[in-house]
Amino acid sequence: MTKPKKITTKERIKRAAIELFNAYDSLSITTNHIAKAAGMSAGNLYYHYRNKEEIIREIYSDISQQMELSKSFEKMVSSDNPLRVLDESQEHFGDLFWEYRFFMRDAPVLMALDSELKKVFVANQEKRIIQITGLIRFLISEEILENIAKEDIPLRAKLYWFVTAYWQVFASMDGEVSRESIRETKETMFKIHIAPFLSEKGRGMIGGLEVINSI
Repeated sequence: MTKPKKITTKERIKRAAIELFNAYDSLSITTNHIAKAAGMSAGNLYYHYRNKEEIIREIYSDISQQMELSKSFEKMVSSDNPLRVLDESQEHFGDLFWEYRFFMRDAPVLMALDSELKKVFVANQEKRIIQITGLIRFLISEEILENIAKEDIPLRAKLYWFVTAYWQVFASMDGEVSRESIRETKETMFKIHIAPFLSEKGRGMIGGLEVINSI
């Protein structure tokens, strides 16, 4: 029988922080709050992390790593039905965004307060936009999408990223990030960026994809 993986102290701290950040305004949570929730002294927490910003940077690193490990873009371009893989990837990312919903909600403020976090986020953002640009070009080359001018592709990639990364900031202005608002992100992306540009071949690939068929 396989023994459960032992949770490290740093992991325990991060889990406590995520729970608090999700439940409350992340700006109001202090290292003392996190230490108490993790069942340790503030001194013990500071042995592992110098401050709250360092905890948040490592949490963001975890988010990025999970996105990389999904290999969603690689799977799309090697699949005989990229739209189905895109749909499944969006479901996976939706679960990830829900788990770390505080970051989806508070990212602009957190980056304004931490230039190091902003630097890493901007680098990842540029990488994602390049990947999305490549994906759009691939879907056009495979005649799954049509009627998209080549000069518009970079702008469409930026808009796709904007909807994905910042929709929850918008949604939380008059409420909270919710499962529904995360799903709305996916539906908006498919409705605006995919459905109007599907070729006949592309439309043949969407059978069973509820998010498209419901549009």
